[in-house]
Amino acid sequence: MAEESYTNDDLTGWEESVNVLRAGPRADMADERQAYEATANLCSGWGGWMDMPEPISNLVHRAVEAGYLQALADVRDGRVAGLGVLPEE
Repeated sequence: MAEESYTNDDLTGWEESVNVLRAGPRADMADERQAYEATANLCSGWGGWMDMPEPISNLVHRAVEAGYLQALADVRDGRVAGLGVLPEE
């Protein structure tokens, strides 16, 4: 494995940033599981994860999950790009 070009302080700062992104309110606790599964499905098709140091891989996974969590919240709240706010039924 290649020498790491980041410090523990760098990693800690990046983890804190991702945790802030993931800490938003969730209307449905099932979102966590859906985001985890979607991230696992996405990442399982790409072998590049094998070459990353484990702490960086974990960080990237959590960041991708944050994106999925926000997308789920946006869809649930009717905020869909190109469609504006969807009418309530």
